[in-house]
Amino acid sequence: MSGAGSRACIAVGIALSAAFAVLAHAALVEGVSPAVGAALSAIPLALLALWFARRTHHRAALVIVAAAVALALWLGWGSLERHFPDLLFVEHAASNLFLAALFGRTLTGGREPLITTFARLVHGNLPPEVLRYTRQVTIAWTLFFAALFVASCALYLTGERAAWSMLANFATPVGVGAMFAIEYVVRHRVLPNWERVGILGGVRAFSRHFSQARP
Repeated sequence: MSGAGSRACIAVGIALSAAFAVLAHAALVEGVSPAVGAALSAIPLALLALWFARRTHHRAALVIVAAAVALALWLGWGSLERHFPDLLFVEHAASNLFLAALFGRTLTGGREPLITTFARLVHGNLPPEVLRYTRQVTIAWTLFFAALFVASCALYLTGERAAWSMLANFATPVGVGAMFAIEYVVRHRVLPNWERVGILGGVRAFSRHFSQARP
């Protein structure tokens, strides 16, 4: 995909994510119809299912699973309307725990840090100072996602639903964007002579890595 096409896709993704965040916050805090909240809570699961569907060779099994999930949603829609905040919480907490583990596990057992892998996708061979730097950035992302997981659990499980909604729907995406921006600035100061790749370049490397992954 061309650079313009990538930017357009990212812009559309940001707009849809913003709309999701506003509607989810309204459903959680402002008393919007529970049906809206139930539908929104099903979207991340649908996207995850779509991601697996595009990458698996077991299409027949996927059709069966998709049919079973659709039937479960139909039969349990009333319960989902009553408990959609719990599902939104589980999705937020679990996704951050997964990302913390995904980054963190590459820091152990002699594995290559995940950010090092991303850098290698863009640059090929990496000098020692870049290897050190990318390991440190991997640690930073691990701690960031772990902190989000802890904060999510602490706020939701103590009944601070409005504060949790602000964290999940607004602070989390803003924080992720800030992490990319801060890393970009720090990289230019720490590695001033290293080839510059913009924030979108980092996002593309991340996307390329996971587009090649198999479930």
